[in-house]
Amino acid sequence: MKIGIFTDTYKPQVNGVVTSITVLERELRKKGHKVYIITTSDPEVHSPESNVLRLPSLVFRPAPQYRLGMIYSNRVINKIKKLNLDIIHSQTEWGVGTFSRFAAKRLNIPLVHTYHTLYEYYTHYVTKGHFKKQARKLAQKISKFYCDMCDSLVVPTEKVEKIIKSYGVEKDIYIIPTGIDVERFYRKNYTDEERQQLRHEYGIKDDEFLCVYIGRVAKEKSIDYLIESFAKIDDEKMKLLIIGKGPDLEDFKLFAEQFDFGGRVIFSGEIPYEKIPIYYQIGDVFLNASISETQGLTFIEAMAAEVIVNARFDENLEKLITKREAGLLYKDTDEFLSNIKTIKADKELVKVLKNNALEISKEFSAEAFGVSIENVYYDTIKEFKHGKNFTFFGGKKFIQQIRRWKGFRAPKKGPWS
Repeated sequence: MKIGIFTDTYKPQVNGVVTSITVLERELRKKGHKVYIITTSDPEVHSPESNVLRLPSLVFRPAPQYRLGMIYSNRVINKIKKLNLDIIHSQTEWGVGTFSRFAAKRLNIPLVHTYHTLYEYYTHYVTKGHFKKQARKLAQKISKFYCDMCDSLVVPTEKVEKIIKSYGVEKDIYIIPTGIDVERFYRKNYTDEERQQLRHEYGIKDDEFLCVYIGRVAKEKSIDYLIESFAKIDDEKMKLLIIGKGPDLEDFKLFAEQFDFGGRVIFSGEIPYEKIPIYYQIGDVFLNASISETQGLTFIEAMAAEVIVNARFDENLEKLITKREAGLLYKDTDEFLSNIKTIKADKELVKVLKNNALEISKEFSAEAFGVSIENVYYDTIKEFKHGKNFTFFGGKKFIQQIRRWKGFRAPKKGPWS
């Protein structure tokens, strides 16, 4: 099978979507498929890449860490035509994602879309805090429009399926969690001496309790909530290490200075992707306060690294963590503090949580992820070919459109009754 993955974000950028694409790309190639990446240009990429087509793009000024690719080009369409793709898989609704829809329509190729991001939580980048309600409504409508245009739709969790359906999307949805290279995060990959040395590099003593956050440092991740909650911990031997970069890194550094932490809150800045696993392992607990996650790969990574998760309550995590005794969740600051005290004091509970978390993380293997997406491709291609032969007013697509036509109602009585 020849597969075209269209995305606005790709290596060398580091984020959850890039992780998902990288894992999927590798697993599909292992299975003998030809995979092409169609993505944005990047100033850090200077040499040609095998099977990667980069489109002209500009920095998205409201969020400079992202780039916005062109939405149409006849020249590029002709290049894509020569690839003889069997399926197009889009990873975004914007820029290159919009281009993928045009390409699929123009070249008569079935289109699969993975919905990665709940954009209603990210509108502050554009509106700067103004017109919040209107911006969220617009984000919802754009998401619905794009999802309706695809032949198949993939989401990572039941939470996202429920939200997408609340937007008015009526089509069937595949729920497929993103897989990760769980083995990368296993403790056996590093020695106790390596973990100890890294802790010492950040001034963490052997008898100190370390909380870690790993991820983008941005408002939608509720880093301010973590800092405020941590400020209520009256224990000089407890520290917080915030690992990552993002648009609000400097703002959160200033925010932390408002509290008299005395060096107990540390910002590491960006860490190379290949070094991330050991950073989980130097922590005694992994903290997270975000409620904007569609899945939250960092939770799976922390579980594979056998670090206890203490996260803010979210529908995704209740099923993953609480019901399976693989970590702790909190709904307010009091529960946040109580959980940390429990993790610090109850060694038997910690052992149980770690063992459960490690076993559950294995369910999110890269191989299982690749197989599931491959099956979606086969199903979509089969349905697409069937739809082309079903010509009654456009067949299945016509019927789907009738169902979406909200004004269509059968009269209670016929005109001749």
